[in-house]
Amino acid sequence: MKTVVHPKAIDYSGLLLLSAIWGSSFVAVEIALESYSALLIAFIRILLAALFFLPIIVFKKIPFPKDMKTILILIIAGVLNNAIPFYLISWGQQFINGSTAAIMLACGPFITLILSHYITHDEKFTFFKLIGVILGFCGVFILLGDDFLNQRHDSIYGELAVLLSTIGYLSSGLLLRKVSHIPTLICSTSMFITATLFLFPFVLFYEKLDSLVFNYSLTSILFLAIVPTALASLIRINLVQKVGVQFMSQVSYLIPMFAIFWTYIFFDEIPKQSAIFALILILFGLFIRKIKIKS
Repeated sequence: MKTVVHPKAIDYSGLLLLSAIWGSSFVAVEIALESYSALLIAFIRILLAALFFLPIIVFKKIPFPKDMKTILILIIAGVLNNAIPFYLISWGQQFINGSTAAIMLACGPFITLILSHYITHDEKFTFFKLIGVILGFCGVFILLGDDFLNQRHDSIYGELAVLLSTIGYLSSGLLLRKVSHIPTLICSTSMFITATLFLFPFVLFYEKLDSLVFNYSLTSILFLAIVPTALASLIRINLVQKVGVQFMSQVSYLIPMFAIFWTYIFFDEIPKQSAIFALILILFGLFIRKIKIKS
């Protein structure tokens, strides 16, 4: 495992670009859902991302890993990082808009803090980390509570589905650090192939592939496959392997902002007041958790 380095200006630029790209994916999913199911959207975007990279790998003659430990890590990471989260986010966005979905994803670092406290010996709660977690989940409760009080149960299910997807992203991020010796292109493609094979039986059983027609919704899936999936995966894995998972977690600050921006540009939608208040609490919680008391 490579030692992470101190982030430079180019790494912050990559983080900003990645946040803008991922923020746009929520808009693309909303458009795709007008014609296709959540399962089909997840499957097609992952399949096309794999097909996008395979010719490049063949042309460059880059070998895939052969040791079973690395293969197993890539298989698990593909399921946790692509198959499950892509489906859950698409399914959740049937009931909530892109801005709300992005706000729920911003809670990922708080889940990381809780898990780290119980499964590691050197990342325990500090006072400010505890306050940050409380503020973050207060934001989540505001979103869920508003929908509960107004009897919008479908919205609650959608928000919980997106929140659950963050666990997959966080788990895969830790796994990817263990395969930092693998070229980024091979790492991404292996995960996409794994995720495609994982979802394929479900697609065969539940979907009708002959219903695919080239329309505006399918164009948005093509965008999802090439930009927020394939290209963003290269940027993300490169950053994780170079500067670490903690640095990458800062996208949580930026993705909701970009998602709100893109949603306003494409749909002229402004988040409801409860969502904005929840976002403020979550972002403040993300900020305050990093405060350290000097002894």
